[in-house]
Amino acid sequence: MNSMISIESFISPGDFLHRFTLIIGEVNTGKTTLTQKILDALSSKGGARIAVVDLAPHIISSDLKGRTAGIGGTLRATEDNRLNYYHCPVHAPRLQGKDEFEALRLADENARLIEFLFEKALEGKVDALFVNDCSLYLQAGESEKLIRWIGSAGTAIVNGYYGEALGTGILSTRERAGMDDLIEHCDHLIRLTEKYDK
Repeated sequence: MNSMISIESFISPGDFLHRFTLIIGEVNTGKTTLTQKILDALSSKGGARIAVVDLAPHIISSDLKGRTAGIGGTLRATEDNRLNYYHCPVHAPRLQGKDEFEALRLADENARLIEFLFEKALEGKVDALFVNDCSLYLQAGESEKLIRWIGSAGTAIVNGYYGEALGTGILSTRERAGMDDLIEHCDHLIRLTEKYDK
């Protein structure tokens, strides 16, 4: 199901349980903000074992190279002993690579780190899986693996970049193809189109 949603909308946890929700959009449309609101709503309900895999890279102003600020952004883990947060330093290949060759190398490094993160996150029973910035993995990783990890949790809320602002090239082509695979497999697609000002 494809839907539009306002970032300021009331979040009902029941709307997201027992399904794979994919949130997509251009840079700075509020994908992480909406994911955070769903995470807060679901964790406040209590009872669920939640794993958060946060793939957002740390971006500094010099990485932006004149592009719009607001790229990236991490989720905040709530104080809940049933919530486990997984994050490691990852690169922003398109922004940090000096050329396409270096960007591809950085993306390969990311994929290896991210696969380890998912292995740790899914070692035990997980009722709900949150993934922030999944498109970063798809620049060099396999969409089939990501879909399998997502499917291992009864509830999954996943966001990823799906736009044109970050340019073209091999990484963007791989990323877009992987995101198209996720779109085909999700139960609920939320497409954010408006720029979001915090």
